[in-house]
Formats: sequence, structure tokens, C-alpha cells
Amino acid sequence: MGQKRTFQATEQLIPNKDYSDKKKALKTPIDGIRENDERFFSYVSKIIISEDQKGKIIDAMKKETTSRMNHDEGLCEDVTRKINKAVNTFNEQVAEMKKQRISVTYEDHNME
Repeated sequence: MGQKRTFQATEQLIPNKDYSDKKKALKTPIDGIRENDERFFSYVSKIIISEDQKGKIIDAMKKETTSRMNHDEGLCEDVTRKINKAVNTFNEQVAEMKKQRISVTYEDHNME
């Protein structure tokens, strides 16, 4: 009778798939928000700047519009980063679940 031996390995049971294509679907609403913001800020700019309006109210509107535009763009960029991170984390989690740690025990008859 041979000596019993055991080894362990991690095996890929199911092939990996890249889910990066999901980023586009998740970013589509963000792109729509950006387009709406750009259209709105374009309208405001045309009304305020192209007509060469002046005064405290106009200056305050320009300042607030610029501030709002920068804030909205920052939010869109933040959401885009979070989408990228979420999809990458999802890819890693799914890949990890497709692996299984196995132990193989066998008798080594060469040791006799």
C-alpha cells in the first residue's frame, strides 16, 4: 500500500467574462444629464452674454450659472468614477466566484 498524499489547487471552473460593456449602459443617463446641462447653460449664456447685459443681477446670474455648471460637471465626473469602480469590482467578484479551491488526495505507489 502506498503513501497517501494531498495537494490543493485553485481551479477556474467557468471562463471569465468582462462586464466592462455595462459601463456604457450605466453612463447613458449621465450623458443625458450632461447634454441637458449644456443646453441649459448655452441658453443662459446666449441670453446673458450675447446680449451684453450688465448689472448686479446679471453678474450674480453669471456667477451662479458658472458655479452650478462646475458643480454639475463635478457630480457627473464623480458618478462616472463610481460607475467605473463598481463595474471593476463586480468583474473581480464574479471572476473570484468562478474559481474553486480543490483538494486532491491520492496514493503514491512509487514510494514503495
